Amino acid sequence: MAKLLGIGSALFDMLMTVEGFPKEDSKVQGIESKAQGGGPCAGALVAAGKLGIEAGYIGTLGDDAYGDFIRESLSRYGVGTDHVRIVKGAVSYHSIVILNLQNATRTCVWSRGNVPSPKMEDVDIRVLREASFLHLDGHHLETAIYAAGKAREYGIKVSLDAGGVYPGIRRLLPHVDILIPSEEFSLKFTGERDVLRAAEILEGAYHPEVLIVTQGARGGFLWQEGREVRYPAFRVKAVDSNGAGDTFHGAFLAARMKGMELLEAASFASAASALKCTRFGTQEGIPGFDEVLKFIQEYQELEE
Repeated sequence: MAKLLGIGSALFDMLMTVEGFPKEDSKVQGIESKAQGGGPCAGALVAAGKLGIEAGYIGTLGDDAYGDFIRESLSRYGVGTDHVRIVKGAVSYHSIVILNLQNATRTCVWSRGNVPSPKMEDVDIRVLREASFLHLDGHHLETAIYAAGKAREYGIKVSLDAGGVYPGIRRLLPHVDILIPSEEFSLKFTGERDVLRAAEILEGAYHPEVLIVTQGARGGFLWQEGREVRYPAFRVKAVDSNGAGDTFHGAFLAARMKGMELLEAASFASAASALKCTRFGTQEGIPGFDEVLKFIQEYQELEE
């Protein structure tokens, strides 16, 4: 049985790098391209799987080429797909991502397709009860709320990648044990300008067991006992930042399941995310457990 289950976004990405973003109504030659799986929830599950945690995805996919690729990509990296419902004639979520090598930015054009969201009955309670963690990303909200409520009934910790302020997301937050919002989410959701004040508001309103605010290349912090406890940012030459946040979430959960304390787990996740950024490929570029430990050791030796 999977120790980590996920409900949320899983999609097909066509990733391409260019020397500079083209002007409108013009052409530019690409340098490298890659077909890959993507999506916040799927990326976190792949990260956990590559770090040695048994993971499984609950969701719906179309029976199209995009859906086939997503399912095969998850399976390739050890994420179970036994609880994916295939919808005949539906088009799966897909996108095109262009990476500008001049300034390491990314531009995404996406299509939701028409595959329906998973239903409450798609959540197998017997499977859920055997898990240690349930990871969500704010998509498929009604089913996510249902699954989170059931998970907490059975003592299963619920993690949320709060990257976007989606309609109705406020209803999910009371069911979350591990809340990891981006700085952008924290400020927009609370209406605050100061991220520490935003963290204080989130903690006071929803009382998660763990609250971590991610700040991209600047690292981030745990909010503990009313104060900021920062975890390190690892400076690297970024090649592809796509999927870095997803990697952080999956790596943090993997580290916790391997027995790391909160700050150690956040530091480990930060290192995994940074190392991923040095590699091309949203999921392919996610490192393994020993690779992350070696990276941390070598980085610390250079800093001394």
